[in-house]
Parts: sequence; C-alpha cells; structure tokens
Amino acid sequence: MPRIKPLPAFLALTCVVLVGFAIWTSAHRDAGKVNAAGVAKSPAVAASKAAVGNDDTISDAFEAVGGKIAPTDTLQTLNGLRATLLALPKDEALVQIRSFLESGEDRVTGLSFGIVKDGTLSEWPSFRTFLLDTLLAVDPAAAAATGRELLGKPTTADEWALALRNVARGDGTADPDFLRAKTEELIMNPAWQADPSIGYLNAFDVLVHVQATASTPLLSGLIQKKDRKDLAHAGFLTLDRLVQIQPVDVLTRLSADTTLQQSRPEMVAQQFARADLRDPAQQAIVKTWLLDPARSDAELRSFAGIYPNNNQFVSNNLLTAQAAAPGDDLAAHDREALKVITAWASDPAFSSVQSHLRTMVSRLDGFVGSRDSTLSSPPPE
Repeated sequence: MPRIKPLPAFLALTCVVLVGFAIWTSAHRDAGKVNAAGVAKSPAVAASKAAVGNDDTISDAFEAVGGKIAPTDTLQTLNGLRATLLALPKDEALVQIRSFLESGEDRVTGLSFGIVKDGTLSEWPSFRTFLLDTLLAVDPAAAAATGRELLGKPTTADEWALALRNVARGDGTADPDFLRAKTEELIMNPAWQADPSIGYLNAFDVLVHVQATASTPLLSGLIQKKDRKDLAHAGFLTLDRLVQIQPVDVLTRLSADTTLQQSRPEMVAQQFARADLRDPAQQAIVKTWLLDPARSDAELRSFAGIYPNNNQFVSNNLLTAQAAAPGDDLAAHDREALKVITAWASDPAFSSVQSHLRTMVSRLDGFVGSRDSTLSSPPPE
C-alpha cells in the first residue's frame, strides 16, 4: 500500500502554522452616506453603479457584506452573487467585475481562504479575492489579463496568489519564468512575509506548478529560518515536491548546498531518500552523497531509516494535484532498489556505510516480503 501522510489543506501547500490574515482594506469611506445596515457607502461604489447602470449586483452585495453579519450570511451572499454573475452574459459580468476591481474598494469578509480540490475557493477572506476567484470561472483569458495587471503593483498576498493562479490557468502561453519571478517577489515581500496569510502560504504551489528548480536557493534560505516555523515548513513542502518532480536537478543542487546540509542535515538526507535508484543518474548522485566523508552518522541514520521515502503530503492546492503512486509501482521500485542496495552492501567501496546499508536492506526486504506474501496468500473464503 502507498505510504501516505494525510494533511490539512496546504498552501498550499499547508500543514503549517497559519499566522493571521494580511488583508488589505481601503480607507476610502464616505461617512456622510450610510445604508440601512449602517455601512458607509463609498464614492467608488457609486461610480461603479453609474458605469454599469442601476442593476450592478456586485455593488449591492458589497454593501450587504459590509455590515456586522454572521459569516454564514456573508458566505450565502457571496455564493448568491457568484451564481448571478455566472448566469449573466459573459460581457456583462466582465464589465461589472472589472469596474469594481478598478475602483480599488475592498472589505474583509471574516471568511477563510478555503481551497477546494480543483484549485478554486470555497471561502474568500476579502471581497476582491471573491471577485478574482469568480473572474476565472467567468472568463479565464480575462482573468489572466487582469491578473497580469494586478501583479504590476503590491496589493495583498491573497490577491497575488489568485492572480498568479489565474495567469497560470487562463493564459496557455504564460512564461514559467514570469510566474516564478512574481511568486518569488510575493514570497520575499517583507510585509507579507512578516505576517503570512493563508493565500501567501498557498502561493508556494505556483513554484511546484512551473517546476521552479531555480528557486531552490530561496527555499533553502526559508528552510533554515529556525525562528519561523511557518516559512520553514512552507519552504520544505515546496522543495520536497520539487524533488519528486525533478529529482536529478534538485538533488544536484542540494548536494552543493553545504549551508543547508549543516543547518538541516536530517531533512536533506530525507530528500536524498526520495531518489529512484533504478535511474542511473539518481543512483550516481546518491552514491556520491553516501560516500562523501562529510556525511555525519545522524544524516546516514536518517537516510537509511526512511529509504525509500515515498511519503506523500496530501492537500488541496491552487494549481497542482497530488496522487499517491499505485501499489504496483511502489512494489516494482522496492524490488529493484533492494537489488541495488544489496549489491552495495557487498561492495568493499561501501565499507564505511555498511551498517546503514544493512538497515536499508532489512527495511526494503520487509516491504517486498510483505507484498509477496500478500500476493501468494489464497483469497479468503
């Protein structure tokens, strides 16, 4: 059976300690005009209504969620608005959404940044994140264009996370380097990094989506922040998934990252334990790493104790999906890996790591033997 570690939603990647919401809200309020709910009306909202006529359902909903109402009522209002916008002719819905986004107005909703399986949101922390999320459903190309405009200046981390997702999904020609650069800009924004929102942490998934192995130094730096467990864990989860997608590239980079090896030796060892020894390139990397005199006993114990590391961290993500490897694939991998490790254990060149190789042989032999016995057992009557 696949070895799986179920986790709550990540970022996005996201089993981290989530540190508050960094939600941007506009200070522009017209205190002289108050609706029946006691919510100040905004000149920008009035301008939005004038631009699209009196049937501006977005402005009406914006006024409704501005009062002190229960989150369940806010969610009902937003879900109703989403259904209304999706039922409108596309051009009309686009005019309303774009007009309101251009106004710059926003309100905190009291809801979370809730990601569902397809990468859309089930809850929205602010009114603008709701509109950005809905825009992708109305018109992916328009969502991508609006996302590029939004990424031209800092707004909020949550908005940038959705803008990056919208560009990646709505623009089939989106440059991976552009998405990587903007994601790194989001991650390194001092204010957003100081108080990361759920959207901020989930934006790391964009690096996985574009297979941004060039971001390994950035992730390494975050992982070394022992005083910031939230950032360190987000960096680790992202690096871990990149190792699974591009093992040769990332493991080569980790082999040269002596600072990370010294700071997080056991974590790095567990990344090398993800290597597939059936691949000659990965086998060569692991062999060199194992026989390096700089290897500590703690590193080798960590590597031997988890190899083969096929653990999966399951979560809903903005762009990528995760699936455990089929049992047959894991069984085939373990059998072939056992052959390689057994050969190493009898090779004098590996004498310095013999005890650790024996641990690995025992571990793999247990996996292979249990599977073989299960396959050979008669079915229950």
